[in-house]
Amino acid sequence: MAYKDLREFMDYLKHKEELINIERELENGYEISALTWELADKLGPAVVFRAKGYDIPLAMNVHGTLKRNCMALEIEPGDSDKENFLKIRNRIAEVMEDKSMWKKPVITTDAPCQEVVMTGDEVKLSKLPVFKWSPLDGGPYITMTNIITKDMSNSANGLNTGMYRVMIHDDRTTGVMCCATQDIGIHVGLARAKGLKKMPLAIALGVDPVINIVSTTKMASYVDDEFELAGGLRGEPVEMVKCKTIDLLVPSHAEIVLEGELNIDPANARIEGPFAEWMGYYEEPMMLPQFHVTAITTRKDPVYQGCILGHPNNEGEMIRMPAIQANNFNVLKRTVVGFREFWAPHKSRGYKVVVQISKRFPGWGKQAGLAALSSGQGMAAANYAVVVDEDIDIFDQEAVDWAIATRMDPAKDVIIIPEMGVYPLNPAASGREDVNPETGYTEFSYIGKMAIDATKKLASENRRPSGTPVLPDEDALAKIRANWDSYGLSKW
Repeated sequence: MAYKDLREFMDYLKHKEELINIERELENGYEISALTWELADKLGPAVVFRAKGYDIPLAMNVHGTLKRNCMALEIEPGDSDKENFLKIRNRIAEVMEDKSMWKKPVITTDAPCQEVVMTGDEVKLSKLPVFKWSPLDGGPYITMTNIITKDMSNSANGLNTGMYRVMIHDDRTTGVMCCATQDIGIHVGLARAKGLKKMPLAIALGVDPVINIVSTTKMASYVDDEFELAGGLRGEPVEMVKCKTIDLLVPSHAEIVLEGELNIDPANARIEGPFAEWMGYYEEPMMLPQFHVTAITTRKDPVYQGCILGHPNNEGEMIRMPAIQANNFNVLKRTVVGFREFWAPHKSRGYKVVVQISKRFPGWGKQAGLAALSSGQGMAAANYAVVVDEDIDIFDQEAVDWAIATRMDPAKDVIIIPEMGVYPLNPAASGREDVNPETGYTEFSYIGKMAIDATKKLASENRRPSGTPVLPDEDALAKIRANWDSYGLSKW
């Protein structure tokens, strides 16, 4: 049975000793951030606690390990992070590719997320336990967001949910990250083309964990409904309810929902930031549209689910690492002959990608590298792609580095792609357009890209072929391993 909501998942985690209730109140956002930083360091448990001055408890680090994300998808966890990554990635890739498994949401009229409804003067974002999490943040940030929008030009297209940064400006107004490389940016562009200056937007907080995971995927097409994909992954449809003040559907069992309108008139864009982002840097202020909250709806005793970013094992990265790579995996399976495996190492935050191929003809390494850089995530985020052979374990970065060091001639095996517009929060980018004159928002950084062919070279590539890697005799090695203790080496 799928988890009905965040609470059921938290109960399961507690049963599995993966969730701890902290009795002591935490003082402020900096202390909360320090706690979650240490939990990320130790790949520690999910935690529930209260912050000084707030009645609403906080749940954090719920998605903080790949093991717990396996549990979220009702997959039996494996013995290693590599195994868990592959289980999650492959499950999402399978369901994403086969739409016959998707399930349309079920619409309800009596929803737990609307047990309490606040409109007008009752709307106060300051009632939520949202803080400045890091010293240089530009303001308090709502994190672990499910930001829901729809295509205002075509009602037949599905809903999008995305996890975008949201800074609180005042009790009724926030910024919302919105750029052309994201589905929300596509929705904004389509609404503007229709002559609209506002569009409905909802932020669902504290949802069934599968919805959080789906919010980080890179779908094959923006017209697809991500809640149908979530239904396929859950094995049951997502229950949705119509908002009280806007024409949007939201998950019925969310803990908290913010309803309102996104002002997409470029003249009303507003600066926000900086923010301690997932790639490990404070990213610069951005010019973003303003979201005006018309209602806050909650359960009677809501839980605020959030996350802190910046750490290599940050919770957002643990969610999106396998989820965002599922579509890349599917794309490369279709477009690269001899494709075997794909990985974007999470500690490189997706800016490096590695492709493994079975190379049989000249030039395949370069073709695979270019294909990886032209996929959705590759074009928007990856700065470089490395292509290796089947004998290289792409999950072992020392092995990948050995392939680069011994199979790559910089004069022949590196393709440099000229500077282009990419996702704006790229810390390596040499330049950034603070305001896109066409939209009024911060939407692009500018950086070149690189494909490295670290495959073994063939004589037919008009060059000296790569050597044969040194390995011991297989039979002798098996014998040594079988008799290891008899050599007096059991300690090792």
